[in-house]
Amino acid sequence: MSAPRKGRETGAMDGTATNATAALKRERLSRRQQAFRADFRAKIGALYHGWAHVALIYAIGGAAIWYCARQIGSPAWYEWLVVPVAFVTANIFEWWIHKYVMHRPLKGLMGIYKRHTLAHHQFFTENEYTIDDTRDFRIVFFPPYALITFLAMSLVPAWLLNLAGFPDAGWLLLITNTALYLNYEFFHFCCHVKDDRIVRHIPFINTIRRHHAAHHNTAIMMERNFNLTYPIADWLFATSDLKRGLLGHLLNGYDSRFVRGDLKRVRNTLDDPQAGAPKARGPVMAAE
Repeated sequence: MSAPRKGRETGAMDGTATNATAALKRERLSRRQQAFRADFRAKIGALYHGWAHVALIYAIGGAAIWYCARQIGSPAWYEWLVVPVAFVTANIFEWWIHKYVMHRPLKGLMGIYKRHTLAHHQFFTENEYTIDDTRDFRIVFFPPYALITFLAMSLVPAWLLNLAGFPDAGWLLLITNTALYLNYEFFHFCCHVKDDRIVRHIPFINTIRRHHAAHHNTAIMMERNFNLTYPIADWLFATSDLKRGLLGHLLNGYDSRFVRGDLKRVRNTLDDPQAGAPKARGPVMAAE
């Protein structure tokens, strides 16, 4: 009789621990955020599969890189310069479109603004900004057609390079831009997973996790931390929440010692689970 009783007691303890964890999480979420998450998840199609979503994006990107690589002949040394130029240009474009399109209600681009500012930033806030399961991938990853659109945009400068007599540079540009897009999706995904011993210690990823967590603070999201890969443009245009040099920005990790002291603060309400609590200088990374 003692063995079954012990098993029941262990099961009860496990259930109590699970309920306590769930209760603690609910305390972190405002009623508004809980309601938005529930509504968003209810509208996700029954056939949606998070990993299929990711696989399609990377299949399209991988196929594009494979095709472009097969077209390259013998590029001259100067044609390889398109790679670092494309890297910096894409980083600035990433910053620009995040700041001026994703966070601005522009005519003709309202769909992007609604999906990002009005959906993504309500699903993920400073109180809780990690996913719960693979169906939440729907709010993290762009739709697959976004990559196709980005590739179509990249065809224009690639075509111009071909006209100028640098066909291999054009193919290298397409490869670089596609790889950077896939890098963007991966880094953004890493930003919204639970903190653990792996992501915490990966260089650049731990930096962008802190950087992006701070961006999800509703007080500064319209003004700070618009890079999603490497915070180069945020450093260049002084839109970072850190006071550091470029190398310090890239390798900052979770360090909060250099967070600016003049950042705006959220005005807490009674609906906010942190109402009345002192505001921490750095973002709180959710743990398993």
